[in-house]
Amino acid sequence: MEQWTDGRVIGAVDLENLLLFVLYGPKVLSRIGIEIQGFVIRQKHEQTLLTVKAKEGDTPLVVFITSDSTTGCMVRFLDLLESDKLTWVKDRYPWI
Repeated sequence: MEQWTDGRVIGAVDLENLLLFVLYGPKVLSRIGIEIQGFVIRQKHEQTLLTVKAKEGDTPLVVFITSDSTTGCMVRFLDLLESDKLTWVKDRYPWI
């Protein structure tokens, strides 16, 4: 990250959070038997919603995270993952 100097599109801190979410999160979850299927980010007014879809065996799961920004959602997801407080629910609308 020390080599990152071009902050026109994304700052170094946000880039680090994005990389941790995309690369580190799935590896940690795979250790506990959860396979990430994908994620969706939606923004409305001042609020951002991160929806992460996963599978545990054959069971589809989903978790919803809100924050004021995209990277804020990702940081919150990682914080909850690290503290073992992610609340996965059975996904009623799994991806095919």
